[in-house]
Amino acid sequence: MTASDRGVRREAIDPTRSFCVSAPAGSGKTELLTQRLLALLARVDRPEQVLAITFTRKAASEMALRVMEKLEQARENVPVTEEHERQTRALALAVIDHAGHKQWRLDDTTLNIRTIDSFCHELTRQMPILSGTGGLVEPVDNALPLYEKAVRQFLAHAGEGATGERIYQLLEHFDNRWSRASELLVALLGRRGDWADVVNQHYDPETAEASLAETISHLSSDRLRDALHRLDDHLSALMPAINEARAQLDKAPLSLSDSPDSLPDWHAMISMLLTAQSEWRKPRGVNAKLGFPPKSDHKILFASILETLGADSQLHEALIEIKHLPATTRGGDAWQLIVLISSLLPVLQAHLLLVFQRSGQVDHTHVSLAAIQALGTDEMPTALAQRLDYQIEHILIDEFQDTSSSQARFLERLMRGWREHNATGAAPRTLFMVGDAMQSIYGFRYADVALFLRARQGQFADLALESVTLTQNFRSRPEVVAWVNDSFAELMGAEDAPHYGRVRHVKADSLPSRKPSVDAGVHIRLFQESDEHGEAQFVAKQVADIIARDGAAKIAILVRAKRHADEVAAALDQAGIAFSGDAIQSLAEQPITTDLLALCRCLANPADTVAAVSLLRGPWCGVSLPTLAHVLAAHPERPLNLMRALEQLPGIADDEATRLRQISAALQWAEMKRDRLALPIWVEQIWLRLGGALATRGQDLRCVEAFLAALRKAEQLGLGLDLDWLEQEIATTGLESPDIGHAVTIMTLHKAKGLEFDYVFMPHLQKRARAVQRELIRWHWHQDERDRRLLISANDDDKESKTLYNYLNWLQKNKDQEELKRLLYVGVTRAKVAAYLTASVDSVEEEGATEGVSGSLLRLLMSSQAASIGVTTQSVTEPMPHDDGSTYGKERHPSRYRLTLDAQKAMQAGGHEGADQPNFAAINPSTTAAISLGADNRVERVIGVVAHRVLELAASETSLMSAQDPRVQLWIDHNLSHYALTPQSAERAKTRISELAERALSCETGRWILGAKTDARSELAISRVEAGEVKNFVIDRTFLDDHEGVRWVIDYKTSEPMAGESVTDFEARESDTYREQLENYVELISEMEWTVEAPIKAALYFPAIQHLCVCEEISAYANKKPGKSRVSGIHQTTQAR
Repeated sequence: MTASDRGVRREAIDPTRSFCVSAPAGSGKTELLTQRLLALLARVDRPEQVLAITFTRKAASEMALRVMEKLEQARENVPVTEEHERQTRALALAVIDHAGHKQWRLDDTTLNIRTIDSFCHELTRQMPILSGTGGLVEPVDNALPLYEKAVRQFLAHAGEGATGERIYQLLEHFDNRWSRASELLVALLGRRGDWADVVNQHYDPETAEASLAETISHLSSDRLRDALHRLDDHLSALMPAINEARAQLDKAPLSLSDSPDSLPDWHAMISMLLTAQSEWRKPRGVNAKLGFPPKSDHKILFASILETLGADSQLHEALIEIKHLPATTRGGDAWQLIVLISSLLPVLQAHLLLVFQRSGQVDHTHVSLAAIQALGTDEMPTALAQRLDYQIEHILIDEFQDTSSSQARFLERLMRGWREHNATGAAPRTLFMVGDAMQSIYGFRYADVALFLRARQGQFADLALESVTLTQNFRSRPEVVAWVNDSFAELMGAEDAPHYGRVRHVKADSLPSRKPSVDAGVHIRLFQESDEHGEAQFVAKQVADIIARDGAAKIAILVRAKRHADEVAAALDQAGIAFSGDAIQSLAEQPITTDLLALCRCLANPADTVAAVSLLRGPWCGVSLPTLAHVLAAHPERPLNLMRALEQLPGIADDEATRLRQISAALQWAEMKRDRLALPIWVEQIWLRLGGALATRGQDLRCVEAFLAALRKAEQLGLGLDLDWLEQEIATTGLESPDIGHAVTIMTLHKAKGLEFDYVFMPHLQKRARAVQRELIRWHWHQDERDRRLLISANDDDKESKTLYNYLNWLQKNKDQEELKRLLYVGVTRAKVAAYLTASVDSVEEEGATEGVSGSLLRLLMSSQAASIGVTTQSVTEPMPHDDGSTYGKERHPSRYRLTLDAQKAMQAGGHEGADQPNFAAINPSTTAAISLGADNRVERVIGVVAHRVLELAASETSLMSAQDPRVQLWIDHNLSHYALTPQSAERAKTRISELAERALSCETGRWILGAKTDARSELAISRVEAGEVKNFVIDRTFLDDHEGVRWVIDYKTSEPMAGESVTDFEARESDTYREQLENYVELISEMEWTVEAPIKAALYFPAIQHLCVCEEISAYANKKPGKSRVSGIHQTTQAR
């Protein structure tokens, strides 16, 4: 740690002073917060007098855990060695001693560590009338359905009375496009924390317009003064040269000032300095058309000044902004639209409040606004505000850069009067805020980084703050720190500019180099976009290599949007690399969810013909297209009466008729049980009776559980089978991955904030998020010397004029670009050892083709000279090989199967009226058979499926691994994660699969089977048609034994002899059970084309007892023959690795 950093940390824990701490990535702010909290606890009368505020529940719980951990270690006298640990120990001992004198009970329940949302919610509960909802409501993270419902109710009043006429006027502005109007109003409700106190019908329009014009004038003067300051050294020479040129064209001279009245002169001057594309004018462009004759003195002077000015990027930016500054003309269409909207927004808010009251749910913005009201005004503080003023003496705020305007107003009211209190000489009340402006990436959640930038200028809530900066990076290797310093010093610059949302780069100091690492640093690689999977294969290979070197390494793959992770996730899956990825798995995007929604639509509305057809064609019912066409033709009435159609089945083949009768029986049971069972139980039982569990891969059972959980929530809310609500709920539900310690995590860049990993991959940097939309209203808080003023304008669809809306839209694009820089910073600084930044471009050879599109992280990255120096380009024409020569190009297994007729017949035979659940006795011949939720042997089936998968992966390696290879456990963890097992069942399954894999890889027979290479196939999937029914087969292992000249067909079995049963009796029993299955396999193999003719032998392999059972009576001969297979209808899918 540097001496300056050590001094800053020592000062920052002084409990008598208030600080704003800038804490860049990896600077150890958590330890500093812990020390500050301990220092404050040692001097207050009650622990609740110290309020620590975070923005996430995870951060709050981690802070409480850290404090309690330090106190416990102090009590037990755990040895400490580092200087900062010794300081923390001294502070903890002081708290323990102080707590003993005060007779405190010190545990996590007495610490006042809260999220800002939970704290505000508690206050609104204490003031239920001011909250507007009676207090009996719960905040929700996703309030979009509530907004949409309020907007629908609002628009439904169009034409009713004076308000209805104004709604009509608003719709006319959108050419009666209700969907567009609705979309913008919904977005506006989400941002009402910014405008709710400013825009409403009680403001006098004329006064409000005058105030807005005054604010625009202040803004213009402020920006013009800034430009004059930057031009100061050149104006005395520049303006005479420009005016001489204008004289040549018989134009009046220009006079620049900070008055908005001089804007026309500024525009004329800027047009001479900049091109129409806002670039600095080149010497060739300084010509007679601008009033500069060749070789004239004023031309030479102007060109010289222009060359000097061209090096000032901030002046360039200031001149571009002046080009966009709005005119102050009053009474335009945009202002009339603002007046119209301001009269309607209170009505829209009232509808939203009604929705809140009826649903019992509110958004976090409502909680913040209600908490502000609950504290009262400066002139009339409430009793709650006075009580809090007595209870709270010190406040700590973590991640302050993520604060929104409404949250800042709440905090200001909470600290009202602190400056006056401190002036009395009493024990000072202090504020300690920590944040990193370079990590402010939540603008879409209304965070305003300008609030933090102004706080570190020295003041918040009228309280003086000392601004300090931490510079020591404890996280990343020197190679990473150096790259970040060089690249972001160039991208971010050295000055804050709150107006643009720009933050300066803070240089970090790295710790002395630790042990050497060949891959340490930041690596940038570009791929040819025409190579469809090159980038994803590269990432998968690098991840595999890292795991092979260091099985304990933590690896993250960070993407800008969930959809950007699909290719990489597929490549990892195909490479057998375990990963978790809550952020990239959406319940709505899963195929099985579509099937479940079709079932619910059919149950909710039996007259929905589309839903009925979707249900019949789904994998559970499996009705063929000819049969479906026959049913629809026989029953032409619309809507289709499905129950009647299923009862009348003339002219339908017996097999298909059996299938339809089973469906009919399930739907009749559904009608009989309608409203008699709880909704989720009812739907689950219908799904099971239709055979849903048997037609679904086990990994998709998580989706079923999540879907049923949504139904349980609907029932708790009293909604019943409300399809609109259900679709909205599913659209915002992510699939949680079981926490089994995956080495690789896939998540969005935003979700990764606050985390750290050994290695970070950031793929698809060429992709961008949605462009800035022209929203209904734009606003910007302009800070001048006196106060903070709101600039607000409505979209009048005039994209050309210098309107306030167009200026605010331009300003928002600049803010978004600055936040994009910070997003890149957050991603790279998650890495301890190395970060890999990759992208796919049109061409890696053409000049300019590697820059990326506007708005992409690649474009940003390539704009930095320091960053772009180390770019490696790779033109890939062949799939990138793994070390064993194989490729990551395998097809995924289908997630759903058409339910076999045998399974349906077994269900029909096993089911009986009134049974809670049918008997699922039918087993799919495939080893990847689906698993019933209710089957007693489910865990055994999971063990079988995963054991097969692990043996398949082991066989795919070039050289057969040992039983102790760490990849085996990674494969087991990854594949078990696809099943919704209880922790106990998961542990049991993992132990059993590990034993089976260890025995297979440690016995001579197992290694012979798995290590064979000639004509070797694992999990060879073959389909053929038998009596009109498609049957699927998966052969576990087949290969040619070069030594014996025999082609083997081997089926893995995880069973073992029962207690007291001999191996001979066990062999005989298993052979009888699987003889027909093996005969089918041998027949299929004999009908395929092979490079070598050879006899075929079939066997069962039991890894549990390390035994191979050869079925001598089953044999055939594999043909070497040109042409296609002699078996009609056979389809082979080879899954060799």
